[in-house]
Amino acid sequence: MLTDCERLLPKMQVLKFICRTMVRLLKALLRLPHSVAFVLQQRRDRSALDVLEAERLDRIRHPAKYLGKW
Repeated sequence: MLTDCERLLPKMQVLKFICRTMVRLLKALLRLPHSVAFVLQQRRDRSALDVLEAERLDRIRHPAKYLGKW
């Protein structure tokens, strides 16, 4: 025969699992604005680097266009 404590154990494990899942979800929601800002910053940085890279490639392809400039 199971004791009261042994009967409650599976229910407590399920409750513990639910609580941990809710805490993880809350943490993820709180980190979301920072994550979005980070992605947007990376995109801005990448687009700036793409412009510089395009100019560098243009200088390599058309050096006469840039004679005397730097």
